[in-house]
Amino acid sequence: MMIAKFLGTRCPNSRRLSCTPTLQAVRRMSVRPAKHPPAATSPPLTPHAKTTIARLLSPRASKTPITALTAYDYPTALACSAHPVDITLVGDSLAQVCLGYPSTTRLSLDEMLHHCRAVARGTTSPLLIADMPFGTYAPSVSDAIRSAIRMVHEGHVEGVKLEGGGEIAEHVRALTKIGIPVMAHIGLLPQRYVSLSGYRVQGRTAESASTLLRAARALEDAGAFSIVLEAIPAVLGAYITEQLNIPTIGVGAGPGTSGQVLVWDDMVGTWSGHKPRFVRHFADVRKEVARGVSGYVNAVKNGSFPDPNREGYSMDHSEWEIFLAAEGRPSWTWTSAPRDAPTEDAVPEN
Repeated sequence: MMIAKFLGTRCPNSRRLSCTPTLQAVRRMSVRPAKHPPAATSPPLTPHAKTTIARLLSPRASKTPITALTAYDYPTALACSAHPVDITLVGDSLAQVCLGYPSTTRLSLDEMLHHCRAVARGTTSPLLIADMPFGTYAPSVSDAIRSAIRMVHEGHVEGVKLEGGGEIAEHVRALTKIGIPVMAHIGLLPQRYVSLSGYRVQGRTAESASTLLRAARALEDAGAFSIVLEAIPAVLGAYITEQLNIPTIGVGAGPGTSGQVLVWDDMVGTWSGHKPRFVRHFADVRKEVARGVSGYVNAVKNGSFPDPNREGYSMDHSEWEIFLAAEGRPSWTWTSAPRDAPTEDAVPEN
């Protein structure tokens, strides 16, 4: 309503955001909203069926691999929904790839909730799962319940992911009992990288392989609907998958799992840190980002951007003369500096 009054037109209903004066102001913003932004109650923008836990069992039975990808904001969520993946995971890896922390253990619950809400706004067909940050569930079952409820209620996710083996089985059981779906995570546990002496492959001995299998069975019995297997031998990943009745999602666990997951920044090639052996770049976005930023900087420095004719706005000459007369400077003139032709770094508009 304040915007409408500022523009000189009273909005008939202060709760409505569709008043004409407000829309006119928005149209002048450099970052414009979508012509038809998706509403929370609108049907999916794509015809893809919604991924449900029941549907995840069908690909497992038919041997069709499940696709999962991390997302941390509205644009990446839209991309996951548009193409689409089966599961969108708001991973605690956002601590490193988005927030610049040295490890996932620095991420707070409030920070995770902020990113969950952004991803939820852009998610349509994928099942939306989020990592429970370090320290939000391990202390006690009641802590796990309290934190998970916040993630569903405030973060708008559809399920949560917990790292750990048999020691968190009661946490999983308690959450599933109150209707919160749980994806488990065994093998390499990034939240415990210090106790594991780094990011090391797990399950390479007969004893550790048996420990992982027991953990997978315990978590399935506790009610987990899926289990992430990270950084374990491919043959072990295939064996654990065969022994379970729920789907497994591999990340560095070979092709024998029910599906695969990658971190968004690893998949598109924007992460500049260590590249794990199991990562494959499916795009080189970092190269395009570098080209775009350097092209922009060069264009501003050499005066080729903005071009007053292609990227500027005009004013009626008579109105301009009235303005100058009012200013007492009717003879003032301005000539733009010579402009170079657009550089090859410029990306043509569609």
